[in-house]
Amino acid sequence: MNHQEDLLIAKLDEFIRKYYKNQLIKGLIYASGLVFAFYLVVALLEYYAHFDTAFRTVLFYSLIGGVLAILGNYVLVPLFKLNKIGAVISNEQAAEIIGKHFSEVKDKLLNVLQLKKAAIENPASSVSPLLLEASINQKIKELKPIPFTSAIDLRQNRKYLKYAIIPFVVILFLAFSAPSIITESTKRLVNHNQFYEKQAPFHFSIVNTEMKTIEQQDFPLQVKVTGDEIPENVFLQMNGNEYKLSRENVVNFGYVFKNLQHSVKFKLSADGYTSREYEISVLPNPVLLNFDIQLNYPAYLGKKNEVLRNTGDLVIPEGTKVSWNFTTKDTRSLHVSFIDTAYTLSPSSNACTYSSRFLKSNSYSITTSNEYIKSKDSVVYQINVVPDLYPTIQVEERKDSLSAQHLYYRGEVKDDYGFSGLSFHYKLIKTEDSANVSNPSSEKYETVRIPVSGTFNQDQFMYFFDIEKLNIGPGDQVEYFFEVFDNDGVHGAKSARTQKMLFKAPTLKELASKSEESSQTVKSDISESIQKAKDLQKDIDALHKQVLEKKSLSYEDKKKVQDLKKKEEELEKNIEQFKQQNEKSQKEQSDYRKNDEKLLDKQKQIQDLFDQLLTDDMKKQMKDLEKLMQTMDKDKMQEQLEKMKLSNKDLEKELDRTLELFKQMEFDKKLTDTKDQLDKLAEEQKKLAEKAEDKKADSKELENKQEKMNKDFEDIRKDLKDLEKKNEALEKPHDEFKSTEPQQDKIQQDMKQSSQDLQKKENKKA
Repeated sequence: MNHQEDLLIAKLDEFIRKYYKNQLIKGLIYASGLVFAFYLVVALLEYYAHFDTAFRTVLFYSLIGGVLAILGNYVLVPLFKLNKIGAVISNEQAAEIIGKHFSEVKDKLLNVLQLKKAAIENPASSVSPLLLEASINQKIKELKPIPFTSAIDLRQNRKYLKYAIIPFVVILFLAFSAPSIITESTKRLVNHNQFYEKQAPFHFSIVNTEMKTIEQQDFPLQVKVTGDEIPENVFLQMNGNEYKLSRENVVNFGYVFKNLQHSVKFKLSADGYTSREYEISVLPNPVLLNFDIQLNYPAYLGKKNEVLRNTGDLVIPEGTKVSWNFTTKDTRSLHVSFIDTAYTLSPSSNACTYSSRFLKSNSYSITTSNEYIKSKDSVVYQINVVPDLYPTIQVEERKDSLSAQHLYYRGEVKDDYGFSGLSFHYKLIKTEDSANVSNPSSEKYETVRIPVSGTFNQDQFMYFFDIEKLNIGPGDQVEYFFEVFDNDGVHGAKSARTQKMLFKAPTLKELASKSEESSQTVKSDISESIQKAKDLQKDIDALHKQVLEKKSLSYEDKKKVQDLKKKEEELEKNIEQFKQQNEKSQKEQSDYRKNDEKLLDKQKQIQDLFDQLLTDDMKKQMKDLEKLMQTMDKDKMQEQLEKMKLSNKDLEKELDRTLELFKQMEFDKKLTDTKDQLDKLAEEQKKLAEKAEDKKADSKELENKQEKMNKDFEDIRKDLKDLEKKNEALEKPHDEFKSTEPQQDKIQQDMKQSSQDLQKKENKKA
């Protein structure tokens, strides 16, 4: 391509650009006019028709679509082609347009373009290239003076301005004369989704601060009407139905939505005017539908586990594990609040579980919440925990009538759930008055298990405590008690005890005192029996004499026989009484001390005499006398009374012998006791003297002990004087009690020396 051709193509390109510039200017004018007109029509329609939101939305997007279509067709397309974006007109088409304006160059310009195209497409043509180029150059020279761009006159577009000016002027006119037509319609079109009330002489206002409520609850709608004219009635339109609002006063109206299950939309209307659409949002209600409670009781109770349904208040044994299984609806969090703590559960698939073991009473409440409702009030439930109570034990003690060391117990134990054991505990305690030092005190309690039922909550038991087996001596003590254990599996077995009981063996002094008292009683009873035997003998003699003197027996004689029998029974009772008294005294003495063989032999002799005092023969004689009295046989009565006189004489002798032997035994026993007391006192004095030599010993305490021993020694000396009197009262006095005089002197000297040593020690300290 030569220079001439380049100039031609450049001139054609310049023409094409001006062509599209002209199209752009014309499109802007057309687009402005169409947009203004379209907007004006839509605005006027909306202002006067007051379309609803749905139609207004369609109208708004139609306006947007129309404007975009106009701008795209009349502005964007020429603009793109002006910048050679997309397909533009060809040089040939440009030549056609130029030829319409310059008719003399049409054929020449087309011929040049055709020759050039032929030369490019068919370079092997028979026509000489030089000849072809010469022909093209010749034609270009002829076209060169012609200005192609003058074929388009941009000023011609002025005639199209009227299409844009007319609608613009109308809009401008309305903007000044009736601006609401433009502003209100434009506002409603832009906010096409928002409801705008049709202009009315009154206005609806919702008084409620929030248009929200909880599911399954009522919502009281409160409406206030303001304006120049207030309608008489206001209606609510919902789901194609119309409901009349209740009038509270001139301007306030109300309506109650009952048990709302979901969100609702409604409009208000009055006198042909309808409000925008309102909506009440119904928030999901977090609900606890139901709950089950699994009660797992402590195993030791032996109580079957159970399930409670929808029962919040509980009365449970201590240590019970409680598991709640909750079923909820629309709940994000479930709160279980106790007195001292709270737990938050997150239900999964509308279910959740909480468990806890309770050792004390508590209270709890259950509340539910979700993302809309934080919490709801709930009922407060009580959990009353019944503690495993302490067991109880009651014991009744009975003593053997023959031995104070034989104790019988009858007891009863109770517990709310059963027992794990029952025990008897005892220990030996030595005191200052204990005589048997070979058997030391027990440091710990000895325990004896007693069988008891573990499955029942009440049981009885019997127990025999033989203190003789402990080999206790005078002055010793035995402390003992019963103890029962329950089967508490939570805190461990709890126990209950009886009060500590104390068995006190009599001291040597007490034994001596009791022995003396018993001896006095027995001697008094024997003396009384001797006197009764003498009285009985007199009565027998008198009756025998009367029977001899009378020829026949009378009723009065019969009565005297009955009196004899009565006196004989009293004598028998008296003898039996001192026999038992003596036997009891001997048993009590033998329980705590061992007597020497001589004393035991005398005791046996006395007991044998007691057993022989009232023979069966004497009793038989009295019965025979009664029978003879019934027959009124005088001779046989005399014979029987004679026999009774002899028997009664023998009884008197035996009673006298028994009394003397008893006095001798009493003397021997008293002498033995006194010697034992002197031996014990001597031993105590020896120990006290050894303690006095200890510099660390408490001299005041030693002095108190010395004073006590001095008093004991004086008591022994009084006993010796009493013993001397008893000896003098015997038919055959003894000299044995004088054997204690050297020992008495020795003890007295030791006491005197010990007192002096203690006094010196005290003076030295001072």
